[in-house]
Amino acid sequence: MTRPLTMVQREVLETLTRLYEQYKRMIKSKEVAQVLGKDEGTVRNIIMVLKNMGLVESRTGPAGGYVPSLKAYEVLGSATTFHLAGYGVMIVPRGDRELKLSVANLEIIGLFAPEPAKAVVRIAGNISDVRRGDKVKIESSPDRRIVIEGVVERADHHAEEVLVSIGRMVILPEVRVGEIIRRRLVTISENQTVREAAKILYNHGVRGAPIVSSKGDVIGFITTTDIAMVVANGEDLDVPVTRYMRRNVVVVSENDTILEAIRIMSFHGIGRLLVVNSQGRPVGIITRTDILRFITALR
Repeated sequence: MTRPLTMVQREVLETLTRLYEQYKRMIKSKEVAQVLGKDEGTVRNIIMVLKNMGLVESRTGPAGGYVPSLKAYEVLGSATTFHLAGYGVMIVPRGDRELKLSVANLEIIGLFAPEPAKAVVRIAGNISDVRRGDKVKIESSPDRRIVIEGVVERADHHAEEVLVSIGRMVILPEVRVGEIIRRRLVTISENQTVREAAKILYNHGVRGAPIVSSKGDVIGFITTTDIAMVVANGEDLDVPVTRYMRRNVVVVSENDTILEAIRIMSFHGIGRLLVVNSQGRPVGIITRTDILRFITALR
């Protein structure tokens, strides 16, 4: 636990960080002193104290100087920091493949500051392949409620931490599917024909509907694409819809979150789900568009 900074120490650290953010290089103690109007020797001594606290890193030589550590960002941003512990994933595009790294810890700093917010990401594993300038996407788990897109500013291979400048951040709400579904559910009887099913879908302006038995149980699903394939192949439209329906119906509970609905859609590569109640009876349809409209309306 880092001890609280004195007023002078914080002033020096904030100035050093601001200069580093501006120039993206090692900063000399002389430069900090000039900005603050203080004696360079005094500033250098304060920086050495900050270095011993793990808040500053240094390098000797003509091109040497000082830079704030990732820990410094945590300390300076503590007033506007929120913390997410646990498993997540950081995705780094690499041409036609993706580098996926497990995230053990994520801290977002400077969220309400005028400058772009940053994320300090602690990786559970080797980050030797992560480089400055890499575009990354971070997804919190297990619910993936927070999605961050940004660019790597620094990668501390010793501490296995990455500093990301946040370009976009989405926090998805904890909303149940049942709160946003369309309750006007269109169903098709198992005894109806493909032609009749086509008319029902057209008249109601929907792209798909569940097939139900005489007892009201869902036994399949048919879409306008399925019917178009029947027409394209020149097959009989006056046969029971059960011949061409999809028997593997992907469903989501009305009590599940929209995040779970998104996960299921993504896993199966589909854009709509049948929504069922606790008894397994269909109560509505939810589509990817429904979810996007709801999220957009929150802005």
